[in-house]
Amino acid sequence: MIAAVLLASAIPGVFWAGDPASASELPAAGVKRIYAPPAQVEVWKKQGVTTLPESSLKEYTTVPPPKTQMRNDVAAATSVPWVDANGWRYNRGQQRAFYSSLPPGAAGLAAAEAHAYGVDAVLAPDAADLPALRSMLAFLAKAGDQRLPLMANIGVVDDGSPALGEVLNLLGRRNLTYRVVKDKAPHLDLLVRLGSKDFPVEAAANPNDFAARVREKLTDDKRLLRVYGSYTVIGHLTGDASKGRLYLLNYARNPARDVHFRVLGSYSRVRVLDSADPKLQHSDFSLHRGGTEFTIPVIQTYTIIDLEK
Repeated sequence: MIAAVLLASAIPGVFWAGDPASASELPAAGVKRIYAPPAQVEVWKKQGVTTLPESSLKEYTTVPPPKTQMRNDVAAATSVPWVDANGWRYNRGQQRAFYSSLPPGAAGLAAAEAHAYGVDAVLAPDAADLPALRSMLAFLAKAGDQRLPLMANIGVVDDGSPALGEVLNLLGRRNLTYRVVKDKAPHLDLLVRLGSKDFPVEAAANPNDFAARVREKLTDDKRLLRVYGSYTVIGHLTGDASKGRLYLLNYARNPARDVHFRVLGSYSRVRVLDSADPKLQHSDFSLHRGGTEFTIPVIQTYTIIDLEK
């Protein structure tokens, strides 16, 4: 991903079809790019805002709003949260995303998701979300856009099929850290090839079954990231030999409480950055059997964990 895209991804652009006066807080919140219908472009420009015509959005791929919905579990008479996330699209190589027609309550999470994966994004927020979006953008500016390499020990061979997209989605939902590869990946602990003996195509129809297959083959001792106490928090783990940065996204409308994490490797310091509570701290820190464990008391939307060795 080129440096210009990474720079732009810190603060996403915004598409606003209405009167510029109704969204005057966007430039003050740090939005550098406004996309607007032709009739509104000059109005924005007169306010000194970099404005691009709506037609420029053809360079971006539309993605669905991030959210959680309840679905019946095929194995039990209960409902389980199903996370609709876009991380798998970004891990697969998509670099520009247009979050079109975001429903109320989704703009902040969409901005956070784009930031976590370092993509160049444009949001089309609901008017009611402007205050929440402004708050999230302020947090993104504070958090910065430093990028560390993706940490993963599972390689997934991209065969170009739509079915693979669902495979990547469900691996992300289970916090099984993976990297998309073209063919072989001898430096990784596990290679997943859809249609192979170990990972047949039909197994992907059942997310729980497929994730269990991958987890079993990898073994829990080799998992880079483990999340306890939440079905709706998804982590994106990056790092190098001396430090790590873990991006945590809560896709549910309700806060996730007392979520416990284990990151493989021994880190001496854990620093918490939270979009809702600047004073949030971790608890239960420990180094145990080659891993670093800690608890975050509450994750409302977006929390970033900086790790130092």
